[in-house]
Amino acid sequence: MTQLTRVTEGWPQTVVVALVGAIVVLSVSAPAAAATATDTDVTFVESGITSDTTWTAADGPYRIIQDIEVAPGATLTVEPGTEVELAEDITVTVSGSFRTNGTAARPVSITRSDGADADRRWASLRYNGTADSSLRLTHTTLEGGTTGLSVVSSAGTVEVVDSTVRDFTTAGLAVEETTAAPRISVSGSTFRDIADHAIQATPGTGTTDRVSLTAAPDTRDADADHTLELQPGTGVSMDSIRLQYRSDGSVASVDAGSIERIGLDRNRNGSIERPFDGSVASVSSTDSRLEISLSESVEIPSDGQLIVEYDDAVNPTTRGIYPVGVQLRDAGVSQLAAGVEATFVVDGVTSPTDVARGPEPRVVAVGDPPTVVYRRDADQPSTRVRGLSVLDSTFREVDGAGVFVAADRVRRVQALRNRIDGVAGSGVEVRAERTESFFRNNQITDARDGIRITTSDDVSVTATRNRIRDTRTGIRLRQLGAESLADGAITLRRNTLTDNAAHGVGIETDSLDLAVDATNNTIGDNGRRGISVSGWRVQRGTLRDNAIVGNADDGVSIRTNAVTRDLDVDGNTITDSGGHGVELRSDLVVHATTLTDNRLTNNAGAGLVVASPITHRSNLSVADNVVAANTYGMLLRGVMGTTVRDNDIVFNTNRFADPVGVSGVDPGTGIHLAEGEAGVILDQADSEIPLSELVSDPAVDDQLEAVRVGDGVVAVLRTDGPASTRSVDATAVTIRGVTADIPTGIQVPKTGSTNSTYRVSGNGIYGQDRGLTVDVGSLATTNTTARILTEPTRTVHAESNYWGDPSGPYHSSILPEGEGNPVVTEQGWVDFVPFRDTPTTPEYTRPTAAIDAPTDAQPGAEVRLSGTDSTTDQGSVVRYRYRRDGTAQPVTDRPAYSFEMPAQRVEVGLVVENSFGIESTSTSVTIEPGTATATPSATPTATPAAGTEAPATPATTPPSTPPADSDPTLLGSLGSIPGLLGGILYLLALLFGVYGMALTVTGRTPPVGGLRIQGLAGLGILIWIVAGVLGSGPLLTVGLSAAVAWGVLTGAAYVVATRGLLG
Repeated sequence: MTQLTRVTEGWPQTVVVALVGAIVVLSVSAPAAAATATDTDVTFVESGITSDTTWTAADGPYRIIQDIEVAPGATLTVEPGTEVELAEDITVTVSGSFRTNGTAARPVSITRSDGADADRRWASLRYNGTADSSLRLTHTTLEGGTTGLSVVSSAGTVEVVDSTVRDFTTAGLAVEETTAAPRISVSGSTFRDIADHAIQATPGTGTTDRVSLTAAPDTRDADADHTLELQPGTGVSMDSIRLQYRSDGSVASVDAGSIERIGLDRNRNGSIERPFDGSVASVSSTDSRLEISLSESVEIPSDGQLIVEYDDAVNPTTRGIYPVGVQLRDAGVSQLAAGVEATFVVDGVTSPTDVARGPEPRVVAVGDPPTVVYRRDADQPSTRVRGLSVLDSTFREVDGAGVFVAADRVRRVQALRNRIDGVAGSGVEVRAERTESFFRNNQITDARDGIRITTSDDVSVTATRNRIRDTRTGIRLRQLGAESLADGAITLRRNTLTDNAAHGVGIETDSLDLAVDATNNTIGDNGRRGISVSGWRVQRGTLRDNAIVGNADDGVSIRTNAVTRDLDVDGNTITDSGGHGVELRSDLVVHATTLTDNRLTNNAGAGLVVASPITHRSNLSVADNVVAANTYGMLLRGVMGTTVRDNDIVFNTNRFADPVGVSGVDPGTGIHLAEGEAGVILDQADSEIPLSELVSDPAVDDQLEAVRVGDGVVAVLRTDGPASTRSVDATAVTIRGVTADIPTGIQVPKTGSTNSTYRVSGNGIYGQDRGLTVDVGSLATTNTTARILTEPTRTVHAESNYWGDPSGPYHSSILPEGEGNPVVTEQGWVDFVPFRDTPTTPEYTRPTAAIDAPTDAQPGAEVRLSGTDSTTDQGSVVRYRYRRDGTAQPVTDRPAYSFEMPAQRVEVGLVVENSFGIESTSTSVTIEPGTATATPSATPTATPAAGTEAPATPATTPPSTPPADSDPTLLGSLGSIPGLLGGILYLLALLFGVYGMALTVTGRTPPVGGLRIQGLAGLGILIWIVAGVLGSGPLLTVGLSAAVAWGVLTGAAYVVATRGLLG
């Protein structure tokens, strides 16, 4: 009876479950039937577009199964939502115009055939338009090909807007074959999953001058030596050489033992000056492909030539001229244009040309002294890229560069507001003989170099508001090879260049006359230098208002072979460098340079270094700077005529840095002044006796005759190399005559003339071990037997300075009672009287360290100390350096420090640094071990007597947890409110559906539409599923089962209604 009662009570739930299942079947079947009814057949395309044509989504997808052309004058327009499929190896050539009009909601798709394997790639969308042509892709997805968009015409325009380009094996967008690129604009687009450069603008052979491959012998089917010669045009670095033969010969037998010669032919005369034989790491080959890998990256300058000679090659079996693809790679990234090919001649065929680019460059002389370099004629055919714009786009998962440009002439290339992350090559790379490029508001991370420019001639680069980090060098300019009259202008403003492995900015040139303007940049935490410039000469430049902080080597380093001139270093903060703050070095001349209002602090080397090995008149001005807390303050060598005034040169005793060694200078020196150690530049125009008459060494006399010292010419006398001449300029030291005291000497004008040596005045110089060291020796002691009499020029004028004490500086003979910073004269002399007894600016002081610590602590207890009470009069306390029992603890920017107290006495010391890097003296405290006290236990434990067992401790049984509610049953769940509500809706849908079907079969109109019935069923199913997910598990099963059942029933209803199976 009980059982019967339970069954009777559950019949409503059972009916609901059955009805739910039926409705679910119907709900699944109806959508399936609708999809079948609206499927559109594929439209196959086999012929070209000869008139204006529009492709629509309704007629798609379009599957192109033959190479086709959009003919000149015709326009193919693709409407929103249209799918275009290309079969394997298909090329669509656009000789007219092509436009896709996708939208964000309904993009156009150009991809491989639906269902095709991933390796069944289409070839390219190829633009070969005329002046009236255009190609514009808007909200379009290109994917699954070899090259997404290849541009082989210089006419018309190409635009890619708000599109996605992904999954290509060579390039997303490539300019090739043609010698010039049309105007190309890419904006708001995404490039990813590209196996080489994402955008590759390398028309023709790019910058390559000449490439050839010769065989000896060149007869058919012969075993031969092959020789590759390649002149890159613009300097290139590489660690592998890849050759792709397109003939039936073979290089499969070539291995490492086959390499006969490989290296750099510096003068292009066929001989190798720098061999790479020792760097060959591996050689891999097949019948048609040869790759030689090196163990290191090597450089081929613009005026050099790569030579590779190998045997064990087999010539083709037929006579002819065969192309051989040549590619140089560096770290797996292509460095040359894709179109670089050598012509390979077999069996005496006359080659139309064995060069890629015209006649051999002519030889010209450059520089002083002259250097032989190569220069192409102005009318020689060249490649050009002009007006390439890449805006607001994203690049990631790229195996090459984000944007790679290689051409002889590059003008108005701009990259603005792009995000480039995770590319194997540089973010943006330009290789050109001459280039004009603009980069603004780009974010580049995780790339080889952020922005890289390689040039052989004139260059103009402007980079503004870029953020570049985690690359090798943030912004890099390289000019390899000597060229005549090459000008370089680099403008860097408001960039943030941080956490790069090498430099923030790296500029390396061989012959550029370079102007650098770097303003308001933040350059920090780079693995080497903040700004590094090395090259021939820097003629003009501004470094202003930059924050250059925390770089592992020098903050700013400018090194030139000839001249650093007219440089203004103003308002910069250069701190916490692992090397010098600012280093200006020239092998010859540093002239007319000013350093004003800079903060050069806490550097491991000197705050400022200005040096030349050749003593000359420099006209250097160093004024109003703060030079503090460095290992050395200022080091000035060979730069006569320098004025050092109104600076604070204080506390340069950086004890915590790993000091940079400087020959002949002790750490803790405020200012070190010296002559150039390797010679002097002399002007004998006012001399009573010619310089040559003062020379008794015949060899040197011949040397001076050779350089023709005379009117309008000055002599550069060197102890480290041959003498030379220069045109008279402001850098020469003037000779007046012979002295009576030293007949073989040469006298220079006395104090007050243009030959004054160093003037140091109005400065605060204190807090160092030595305030000033004077080490000014004779200007020239070799090259001639004459000694340049330097007493007037060897006196350093150091009046009106404050030395840290009213009594003046200590000097062993002039002022032994002085208690200020010492003045040391190692060579030469100094005049520091009168001196100031008060500073001209508020006096700097050391911070005061203070430790808040307990006097004793129990062993094993945590001891907490604080340096919060430490103070400073300048800036704020920013670093805390604790020592415990003589062992330095990690430097921290937090005042707290804690440790576990040992059983013995502990001594803790503290030194703090302020924001200038000035460190305090050390303070220390001693903490004694306290008396240990027993820690009371919560429950005393009795100690058992000897020989007895301890009473057993009764086990503590945790309180039992009441059993959880049992899982709800299926019928119980259906009887719940969600169960019943879903069931009612589902039942109504089923009833209306059955009734509607009956009316439809008999030709009458149902009272309730199909969409409403589907809505009732769907809502009921949704209620069950949501209730099941949120807690009542069986309802989830009911909901899913009901959905399946409704689909099946709907499908059956569709078949009945459309095919009349019920009558």
